Amino acid sequence: MDHPLNPAPSPFVPQLFIVEEKKKESSSVFTLYLSSIEKKPFYFSPGQFNMLSAIGGGEAAISIASDPTDTLHLIHTIRIVGNVTQALNRLQQKDFVFVRGPYGKGWPIEQAKDKTLVLVAGGIGLPPLLPIIHKANKEKEFFKKLILLYGARTKDDLLFIPFLEKMANEKIIDLHITIDRPSRDWKGHVGTVTTLISNLTIDPQQTVVFCCGPEIMMRFTAREFERREVPKDNIFCSLERNMKCAIGICGHCQLWGYFLCKDGPVFPYGRIQELLTIEEL
Repeated sequence: MDHPLNPAPSPFVPQLFIVEEKKKESSSVFTLYLSSIEKKPFYFSPGQFNMLSAIGGGEAAISIASDPTDTLHLIHTIRIVGNVTQALNRLQQKDFVFVRGPYGKGWPIEQAKDKTLVLVAGGIGLPPLLPIIHKANKEKEFFKKLILLYGARTKDDLLFIPFLEKMANEKIIDLHITIDRPSRDWKGHVGTVTTLISNLTIDPQQTVVFCCGPEIMMRFTAREFERREVPKDNIFCSLERNMKCAIGICGHCQLWGYFLCKDGPVFPYGRIQELLTIEEL
């Protein structure tokens, strides 16, 4: 069941949070651990996003990576790609950050109840899927099986490995990791994340797929599961575009007839299949 939206006088009114901790994940990725100043509960559904802003730094749409049951804390993992994310990266412990949200349509978790759920993450596409792992840890009988296929360019680009290995050791997830560019000390799988799919033993009619990462990765991932006879209606992708207002007014995130901020970011693959094949759309 989806969590209720946060009551607010206006969708443009942010809440004030404080940085409890900041962690550098890689050369271009960091995580902010935030707590509510007003101690007001913050509800969200896995797959939704917030608009984050440092004072005077503008806003950026960032997926929520935290446990949905912890309503006083938020976790956001951020890749440094522009002025806004650079401003967020300058924040330190006890600094303030404005949080506006949550926005968008999240993962259809109820559709995966009592089924095998395969999470496919490429690079920075992992954080939007972490709330589902937290849910599985709290509700161990919700999914029949939870599989995570996770790929990154290099070993140093892999995120949250201690947490993922802990969940794997506790049998919460079946974990499969791959990298594109191995170092000499890498002993694991080498290749794109799609190369992990062929090793899976699944009942296609009882399998649901949630995919997040670069669009080209999601396109080939969806095709591979479609080839394995997983129904299109059971394959979901989370799309990322330049979101500014988060409520479908500014038009910056428009993809053909959709506004990703309110019609997505999560879409059934069947609705966006053709759009993912159009270059520079």
